[in-house]
Amino acid sequence: MAFNVTDFPEKTLDITILCKVVDNFGDIGFVHRLARALSDLCPKLKLRIVADNLKSFSLLCPEIDPSKNEQNENDWQIFNWNAEETCLESFRKNPPQVILECFQCGRPEWLETLLFTEKIPNIAHIIMIDYLTAEPYAETFHKLQSLTRSAKVQKVNFMPGFTEKTGGLVLDKPFVSALKKRKDETENSFNVLFFGYPRNYSPVIRALQNFNNKNEKKINLLLAKGAGFDSFWAAYKTEKSAEKNLFALNELPFLPQSEWDELLAKTPLLFIRGEDSLSRACLCGVPFVWHAYPQSEEYQLVKVNALLDRMSIHFSTENFKIIQKCWQIYNTTDAAPQELENALNNFLQNYKNLCGGFKEFSASLLKNGDLTEHLLEFIETNAMN
Repeated sequence: MAFNVTDFPEKTLDITILCKVVDNFGDIGFVHRLARALSDLCPKLKLRIVADNLKSFSLLCPEIDPSKNEQNENDWQIFNWNAEETCLESFRKNPPQVILECFQCGRPEWLETLLFTEKIPNIAHIIMIDYLTAEPYAETFHKLQSLTRSAKVQKVNFMPGFTEKTGGLVLDKPFVSALKKRKDETENSFNVLFFGYPRNYSPVIRALQNFNNKNEKKINLLLAKGAGFDSFWAAYKTEKSAEKNLFALNELPFLPQSEWDELLAKTPLLFIRGEDSLSRACLCGVPFVWHAYPQSEEYQLVKVNALLDRMSIHFSTENFKIIQKCWQIYNTTDAAPQELENALNNFLQNYKNLCGGFKEFSASLLKNGDLTEHLLEFIETNAMN
């Protein structure tokens, strides 16, 4: 069943999105992307966003004033999670209908009070939107119901993912449009977008320089702001002292989400991190290297291997082994520098051979459909009775 805005002709659809900013911008970046996509699909939507870090939100969406406890922007009501009195007053007047609880963020105490102590008159539907993962449990947990302390508060899991048995990825119109407009690289330089976590980047820089030496077009590296910025800069300066003809590096200013998406969509080689930027890289259909969030006991490798398994059918055995080895070593905390450099050299020197598989993988994700449409279909069926 395809979602259509006319599916909500009489009732006003009320959605509240909850977000705690845990890791810089990935959480709020997804929320911002989802909010834009929901508004595009359902213009009459009443959307409220409750976030605990409005400063991070304002960097992605400069129109937001982080000093305000309540504000209206883009036809959304935006609340400071910690402004208990302001939030309670507003939500008492207009009790929530559908609550999207993102990334296991929990619920603020004032909302718990409203839902379970004061007991709102309507049924509240909580949809738990979990972290993006390619692990098999994403299919098992998708649309799985969960108990609450009240029959009037119903809760269910909704899993983003990489298969048709999950919710898929957000295919927001601006980003998909940017992908369609993308043309083959025609500039004299070869742009590489770099976004990562802190680590020793000297082996990465040496591998990029090897690629630069053998490539007709010279690398222009675009270094994004973030936790890994300083460590990359430090390694670049060290390597430059030994290699005077090192590839060009340009420091990017912090970009609003719309500009970041446009840059991702037109760059032919990506080094990205986290989950929201991962979802965009997967859709871009160009070779990329993913830096998963480092976790204890190297659990990030479980997530990396799960995604590799999903991607494997789109590559020849030989090409897949190149990607697999590169990603696994890149995501190993204490990887030997020479081993990392060799794996990246192999990945980069086979860049052209890998392009077709990444493009095919992207096409498979687009075919799975839009998470936002799937979410609205689910709400229409389960929360609009």
